[in-house]
Amino acid sequence: MALAADEVLAIGSQTFPLIQKQLRPPDYKPPLYRAKKVPRKNTNYRVTGGNIAAIDFGTTSVSLAYTTKGDDNVNIFILDAQEKAARDTNAVLFKRKEKAISVKAFGNTARSQFTTMKKAESYDQENIYFERIKMILKREENVDRQTLVESFSGEKFYLIEVIAFILQYLKDQLIDHLSRSAIPLKTTDFDWVITVPAIWDARGKGMMREAAYMAGLLTESKRISEFTPISSSPLPVPDEVNPDKLSLALEPEVAALYSQKMIAEQIKRQPSAAAISHPTEYMVIDAGGGTIDITAHVEVDGGIVVQNVPIGNAWGGTQVNEEFSKLLQEIVSDPGFEKFIASGDCTKNHATLNKIVYTEFEKQKVLFGQGKIEEIAVELPRIFLRFYEEALIEGVEKMSGTDYNPDENDTLYIDESVVESKLFGPAIQGIIDCTVAAVDKINNCPSTFYLVGAFGGCKYVHEKVSAALESYYQSKGHTDTCSVLIPPTPHLAVATGAAMWRKNPEKFKARRADATYGIGVSDTFNPEKHNEAYKYYNEDQKEYKCDYIFSIFLEKGELAKADEVVTETFFPRYLGDTRMRIRIYSTPDFGIQYYTDEKKEVFLPTIGELVINIPNPDNMPLIQQIVDVTIDVSGTEIQAKACYRVTGKEVKIVCDFLST
Repeated sequence: MALAADEVLAIGSQTFPLIQKQLRPPDYKPPLYRAKKVPRKNTNYRVTGGNIAAIDFGTTSVSLAYTTKGDDNVNIFILDAQEKAARDTNAVLFKRKEKAISVKAFGNTARSQFTTMKKAESYDQENIYFERIKMILKREENVDRQTLVESFSGEKFYLIEVIAFILQYLKDQLIDHLSRSAIPLKTTDFDWVITVPAIWDARGKGMMREAAYMAGLLTESKRISEFTPISSSPLPVPDEVNPDKLSLALEPEVAALYSQKMIAEQIKRQPSAAAISHPTEYMVIDAGGGTIDITAHVEVDGGIVVQNVPIGNAWGGTQVNEEFSKLLQEIVSDPGFEKFIASGDCTKNHATLNKIVYTEFEKQKVLFGQGKIEEIAVELPRIFLRFYEEALIEGVEKMSGTDYNPDENDTLYIDESVVESKLFGPAIQGIIDCTVAAVDKINNCPSTFYLVGAFGGCKYVHEKVSAALESYYQSKGHTDTCSVLIPPTPHLAVATGAAMWRKNPEKFKARRADATYGIGVSDTFNPEKHNEAYKYYNEDQKEYKCDYIFSIFLEKGELAKADEVVTETFFPRYLGDTRMRIRIYSTPDFGIQYYTDEKKEVFLPTIGELVINIPNPDNMPLIQQIVDVTIDVSGTEIQAKACYRVTGKEVKIVCDFLST
């Protein structure tokens, strides 16, 4: 059945369904009010001067890519000089001297120092260690500036400040390196990019943006130098300095740019040997350490349309480590290793467990994933064995597929069947289920899939996911083949792709909204469409109004064009007001017409607010203080601009996603 003209969006030579109606429930109710869409007058992103630095802030590791003016290539900065590795562990060891905080070590060096450091009386007072802090920033978590993260010694700090210190360290490493080059570059010479999962909501993105402000990523002067003591008073909103010099890039999107470029180059070098032609429809499966992040793309007239609502889950590579930890807990009959942790120095015991799960096992996990070993052999520290030796011997006797013999060595052996079924199995199935769900939610099934990320790039994952997708593809009646490809250096696809993306962010012509977004408005009461429960009489306007209407910017699954914005008009309630705060609501549900129930209790989640400064030095009367606001919900993050209608003067507006 053909779609009506107002139900499709024409981009170049192709048309796309404007709304994914298959997502709507049978009892769907259309919105009572929609914000007006208008053409975007200005470019969404600042035109770059050519110097770009991109930080891939991953759950388990980080990488940094950069390019400079006049250089067509993207360079990868070596973060771990000792191992000559471009990607380093997302671990940080701080040194505390009174209030002053400095980064003592980062990455694998930090982990090694923390694990082997001799214990002194002032150890926990002087040293603060973190790993994998990004795990807190899951979509379902209600993060804000007050969100805390616990160090390995049990002390709590503000998560946003820990992230800021890490970003500042990464920035300092790059700038220090480039300051000694033939053409020295400083921080403000760069446009900065931080990558985020496409499945994150506005709060997680807001956390990374504000952390960048704290880190002085966009200025030469401001730096974070100490942790704020925990208190009931909220952290202040950081100053926005040069905000347009920072962009947030969605990880599967930028990985797609990288993958397409790499595959195109491979095909061009050996066209006769290529298994596929250059794909124009493809799906990206970004399987990193923490999350699975999937988007489907269509290339049209030199641009890209993201044709699905980003989908993902938490079945990244660390889930294999977590499954191993559960298996080990089961073997020694100590849930959470609680007995071991409580048996002595808490910090030291946490470090021991971390070394087992994320160093010793991780090495074996990588080798197994590469197909270089068939069983996993994890060397266990003496402190662990002294506490658990009897339990280990008894545990492996009860659990088939495991072995430990203290007379031979200090190694726990896990055979291939257990590794596949209990350790890798749940994560692999999570990737497959998520990918199939993504394919089922789009109108056409792509035949090309890109597997990227450190976990996605592993041979074992590729084999299992390829076989499952081929089987699914054939079950749908497709006669051609399904290709699951891994580009070169898949673990660097996001960082490299992010620098590529910043050169031309306008290449993405449209994206589907990941949720329904909107604000609250009132309107003249209409008995034919409004609920009596929301009716009230407005004394100033001398008419009955309907309050608490949910005015939507975009509905979940709606295609948002990059060259369109939505517009709303606001005016202050009182003449002396100098600031307006407009709440932004977000919901994954459909058919929501009011943001409160009939008892006037707000039930829609507040995702953030627009904070509009409205100075009035010319003493304009209230009726002239109309502020026109344009809100861009088509990009990688929600952004807004505001100006007085009468004078045309721009007023400051901040999209605050961490105060509500």
